[in-house]
Amino acid sequence: MVLQDNQKLLLCNQIKHILEKKLKRLDRYYMIAKVFLMVTPFIAYLYLSLLAMMRSITLPEVLSSEPSVAVIFLIAMINPYIVYLLNIAQRKLKEGDIKFACINFVLLLLAQALTLNSLYFMIIAYLFYVTVKTYDIKVFKTLKEFTMKYTFQYGGGSFIVVAFSTVCLFATLRLM
Repeated sequence: MVLQDNQKLLLCNQIKHILEKKLKRLDRYYMIAKVFLMVTPFIAYLYLSLLAMMRSITLPEVLSSEPSVAVIFLIAMINPYIVYLLNIAQRKLKEGDIKFACINFVLLLLAQALTLNSLYFMIIAYLFYVTVKTYDIKVFKTLKEFTMKYTFQYGGGSFIVVAFSTVCLFATLRLM
């Protein structure tokens, strides 16, 4: 009897250790995605500054003379807010709120698709995939449980990103 209890305890500790390892790996993936998303505005600003220096004009003149560059700059500026939403989703996952994370990931993927931002779409899609695998989330089952009330309640911040991305998409299509 005592031997079986010790074996059960050992097995539980091994499972706990494996889960902790998976969660640490997932935290690393979140950090990498956040760094990529946070660096984007600085890269866009650097690009605009170099473009302004090459043309011997100021940054506001570049933005007003090249609308496509202005749209790219606006798209880059939304990424720190996406990092903020990923922080909230990560915290909610640790608290056990799977629904919040699912709806926000789906909306953030939609936003990245609307801005035609394929690199960040793939980063967020991979992050969502790893999150689903780590937490063993049944995505379709979770999304089917949503009502309109919960969708707007849980996805409020992400709807702002989707709305902004839609405006950027229309501006991009207009400029083509």
